Amino acid sequence: MSVPPDPRAALARLVVQLRGAAPAARAPLVRRMLPLLAQPGIPLAVRYAAAARAIDALPDHPGAVRNVVRALTGRVPPARALRRLRHLQHLTERSGALDALVERRERKVKLTCPRCDTKLPRAEMAKHLWHEHRLELVEGKVRSNAQIVEVFRAEHTATGDPALIDRAAFRTGRVGVWAAGTATPEETVPLCSAARERGVSLCPVCFGDVAPQVPALPPELALANGRLAGDGFVATAPVLSSPRVRATLLATGVMLAGALVIPVARALVLSAIAYLLGRALFRSQGAPDDLALNAAWRTLARKLTDRRDAARFLTRLCVTSVGRGDPFDRANPLNALVARANANRGEGQLLATALALRVSDSARFGRDYPAGLADLIAPVFRGERSADFAEHVLAVYFRTPRHTGELARLRALLLASAFEAECTPREVLALCDAAPHFARAARLSANHVAILYGVWANRTARPWEAVGKARTVFELAADAPSTATRLLATDPGLVLLCHPRGAEDELGPVRVLAGGVSIGRGENPITVADPGTDVRLVSRRRELVFGERTLRVRGPLPEGLVRELKGWLLFRAEVLAEFPAAFLSGTMPIPTRLLKPFVARCAACGAECLPAVGAVARPFPT
Repeated sequence: MSVPPDPRAALARLVVQLRGAAPAARAPLVRRMLPLLAQPGIPLAVRYAAAARAIDALPDHPGAVRNVVRALTGRVPPARALRRLRHLQHLTERSGALDALVERRERKVKLTCPRCDTKLPRAEMAKHLWHEHRLELVEGKVRSNAQIVEVFRAEHTATGDPALIDRAAFRTGRVGVWAAGTATPEETVPLCSAARERGVSLCPVCFGDVAPQVPALPPELALANGRLAGDGFVATAPVLSSPRVRATLLATGVMLAGALVIPVARALVLSAIAYLLGRALFRSQGAPDDLALNAAWRTLARKLTDRRDAARFLTRLCVTSVGRGDPFDRANPLNALVARANANRGEGQLLATALALRVSDSARFGRDYPAGLADLIAPVFRGERSADFAEHVLAVYFRTPRHTGELARLRALLLASAFEAECTPREVLALCDAAPHFARAARLSANHVAILYGVWANRTARPWEAVGKARTVFELAADAPSTATRLLATDPGLVLLCHPRGAEDELGPVRVLAGGVSIGRGENPITVADPGTDVRLVSRRRELVFGERTLRVRGPLPEGLVRELKGWLLFRAEVLAEFPAAFLSGTMPIPTRLLKPFVARCAACGAECLPAVGAVARPFPT
């Protein structure tokens, strides 16, 4: 049969005729198709489809199928011919003859292992590749598991088919597998919620579970009804009758003794006095739970100080004792505990909790608590202690609710310690991202931290004095604790505090904030950020127009107030607002020294990251 001018069109016409032909006329049509099936000028996909239609139309026996197979696979190497037949199998509805032919050829055709040059039939080669090299034979090509998953990844990126994630997860045994590379924040919400319940973070590469590298503090000891217990140790409060009973017994004794030497009336008066004094005295001895804590420090802490297996119990005892018990009673055992933890590098949690308890105890007798904590954490910024030490100290601090102003003042003191140790804003922000308790104590916006850093860096030059006298928030937090606590409770963005002459009694101090300039007392101060805003005095200088609002005062305000307020607005806009661009621009390597204790390695993919419970971890470049 001669080849027609357009063999592809001729083959298409024969396929159409074959579809409507009677069974008896199908064999002649297929014989006319055979030369065209062997024609290399026709695309292979077209020949595949035509051959499949021919096999479906012919009777299912080897003689009928063999001619079609020969036409499609003639002059082709055996391995390639076998691949063509397998593809043809997928296109036909059902053909036992074709299946048997493929099976016979598979037994004859031997494949060569790309790793060790072993030659085996296809079925045996598939077993050999898997058992010897952990490889798979996919569509005639040898692929590793990682390569197959990568194909799934590329296909998922192109099509978005979620079934591909399941197939990849089945192969790798990990739920997240490679979805982290394409998942949107909305898609990670359920995964993060589940991770929060498990107390883990999610690997940014494979969404596998990553546990925090710095473990949380152990829970408090069980303390109730004068009994303290935990980790196999128990301490109980001394068995005492109630203060009322003991006071009554004391009064009775005084009355009986007094009746023997003085008149009964005087004895009754003395007994009443003894009763009142007894109630006050016996009540001051403490609640049963406090007495149990005191007993634990007197007996258990002294005995367990030298035992290496008691570190967890002693840590829990320190955590439980914050704000409870008698600080004087445990002073010596606590000092011994600090000395023991200092001598053992592996007891970082015990050292942090013991020192935090000592600062807490001293605060109960008048020491400045936030300042004591800042001094305790300052060695972390200087590199003298590991950063996880600060995390444990602050975990103890946050065991009890804290006032907003006290927390804001602690933040200023911590940032002052960090900047004094030459930590940059980026390093402080990176530590906030890695350490949740430190973030709770020191977290501010990046621009705010940069502004504070700029003020700290210029604390000697003091460029703001060209406008007026002012104290920085760092000076205020260090030198005026009560004032700083009060102001920072209402203005956490405070940067500079100014005292305008002749106007402070009426308006209060001027507060230069990270986001503007604020003036006015009470719950509704006026805050303005625009340096071009309207600032003037009206009504015989008894009213101050500041932006869109007006403040009325009883006496006349000084004329220089307007100039000073405009100067502070301009200073904030032209000087303070430029600090973020100066200190946050460009790239800077991640501070390994501070973050090293928090870096974790994913057990599934080996990626290093900074985990955060209930969230996708931040990658940590190595």
